[in-house]
Amino acid sequence: MMDHDFNEQDPTAIAELIEQFERYLKDNEYAYFDEESLELILEYYEMRNLNERAEAVIAFALEQNPFSSDFLVRKAEYLLNRKRYQEAMDTLDKAMLFDSREIDIYLLRSDIYAEQNKLTEAEAILLEALEIADEEDKDAVYAELSDIYEIQEQFDKAFDCLAKALSLNPSSEEALYKLAHIVDMTDRYDDSVSIHTGIIDKDPYAWLAWYNLGRAYIGLGLYEKAMEAFEYVMAIDEHFDLVYRDAADLYYRMEAFEKAISMFEIAHEKSGGYEDYSFRIGLCHERLNNFKSARFQYRKATRQDPFMHEAFFRIGETYRLEERLEPALVNYKKALQVDDTNEDYICTIISIYKMLDREDDVLEHLRILVNVRADILSYWLDFLIYLFDIGQFEKTIEIADEAIRRSGHFAEYYYIQAAALSALGDGKSALVLLEHALTIDYGRHTILYELNREIALLPAFQQVILQFAPRS
Repeated sequence: MMDHDFNEQDPTAIAELIEQFERYLKDNEYAYFDEESLELILEYYEMRNLNERAEAVIAFALEQNPFSSDFLVRKAEYLLNRKRYQEAMDTLDKAMLFDSREIDIYLLRSDIYAEQNKLTEAEAILLEALEIADEEDKDAVYAELSDIYEIQEQFDKAFDCLAKALSLNPSSEEALYKLAHIVDMTDRYDDSVSIHTGIIDKDPYAWLAWYNLGRAYIGLGLYEKAMEAFEYVMAIDEHFDLVYRDAADLYYRMEAFEKAISMFEIAHEKSGGYEDYSFRIGLCHERLNNFKSARFQYRKATRQDPFMHEAFFRIGETYRLEERLEPALVNYKKALQVDDTNEDYICTIISIYKMLDREDDVLEHLRILVNVRADILSYWLDFLIYLFDIGQFEKTIEIADEAIRRSGHFAEYYYIQAAALSALGDGKSALVLLEHALTIDYGRHTILYELNREIALLPAFQQVILQFAPRS
């Protein structure tokens, strides 16, 4: 396959090649380019995402040399990108006639099968590739095979494939990057430590192996060792921005919040501003009780991403910790506007309204909560108990009926209705419902004592409860 290093080529010579090819496209006059020149032209266009021009290069190359398996494979790649799967397969069949041992043909076939969710076929073609691949190509096949196993959620098999790839080629960045992810899916941190320690023993400057080693140590809870590994990465390749992020996260876990802030700032700088770490810096300031600084960072995060509801919520939390409930409420509601089915946000708003004694707003949001998750018993109970506590007994009975219809015949609903009927003076109906509740679940009658101890201890209630008590 094409293996020229584009960056090592003479820029003037490349510019001349591009000019000649553009002239050919414009005038459609006869032109000749050797295969190496066409590869350089193709790479020039691909680096600039000029796909139409790139496809024109491939078409020209195949007109000039219809037996080039390399350019047939490149054509198949573009057909795959356009989801023209059968044409891509036909093109690879043709390439196979000219070079049946070209490993990229097998890898691309596997990609086509995988895109069509034909995973058995994708696996089979890669296992076939392993049979014919030279030793220097097998690591790429194992790395591709790991993707198939990952899609199938066979994570241990994926891990084993990557381990095999690295045993064949310890410097394979593709396998190292994939293993950094897959190890978290398997919890095979000890194996990861062993693999990467082995790589580092042979090549102490293998920065990506140091990075994976640090992540494995985190999985094992060995934070000091993880930080040491990350420091080696920074010393070997200071431009690898992800290690600064992970080191900052690690400092946060270690509750070294000042160091975490400093490291997040470096991570932001190293990423060229592509990654915004304001939210994480805000979390550090919040843990240090620097609430004003935390809010500044959270607001900065929301300017970067107006839909970051977590940042609005954290602003609310900092105000709540300062006992400034009204501004807390404003920001909780902003968070809920963005994520309007978030149960935690709704529950938090309800708790603030309760503190502010705003009954109507509490009821409004209790209603929102049960509409969001009508299947959650505890949400209905919160609604019913609040209604009972504020003396809305008829509404309590009505909402309990709704709860029964929408979530099921839980005994608690009938106990609460019985208590509400008693509070309204309808003792006879109350006892009928009490008996029904005791029949469903005797043990839950304790909710009556939580709801209203006086009603629970009424002689009539106690007599019925005693009748249903389990016999020893």
